[in-house]
Amino acid sequence: MKRPVKGHYGYLEARKRQLLIRALVLLAGVTALIVTGILVTGERLNWMTVFGALTAVPMAMQFASFFALTGYRTGPEEEFREVQALTGNGVLDADIVVGNPKGRSYHASYVYFHEDGIFAYTPDMKTAVHEMETYFRNYLRLHECDGPLTVCDQFGLFLKKLKALPPSDRDTVPERVLRQEGVFRAIAM
Repeated sequence: MKRPVKGHYGYLEARKRQLLIRALVLLAGVTALIVTGILVTGERLNWMTVFGALTAVPMAMQFASFFALTGYRTGPEEEFREVQALTGNGVLDADIVVGNPKGRSYHASYVYFHEDGIFAYTPDMKTAVHEMETYFRNYLRLHECDGPLTVCDQFGLFLKKLKALPPSDRDTVPERVLRQEGVFRAIAM
């Protein structure tokens, strides 16, 4: 089975697994370098322990990314299939998590890019929807592909908005819609 890529259903779980494996491999490498350096030279200050300490930086970054994503889950598959049935061959992304410099992350289980606007669903009831919309809208403006954006925190309301839209096809949508998707994928973790 192919590994999901950013924006595809199942990406969050695959990404968390990948980050954890990388972090653990780097941890084993750091430990091996430091222990080997001390055992071979008999001193704590040597080239191997320096390399081990420098390798700790990428390891810490992998762990930080992993822990940033641990609070988010891929939505149920039947929920995804329901959304996919409504969007057809339209531009639909799943498992989008966007962090901001203030430490707040925004999770959108589904983001549907349509000629009439962008429609996102977040299962996180603690998320201030207006704040999330403003943050996304600012990025879209920055990349000159702004448009109507609606974030729903109720799945039923999200489905109702999707049902009201005319059909859309990824192969025939305006370039602006694909650019909007590109911005979302670029800013996602």
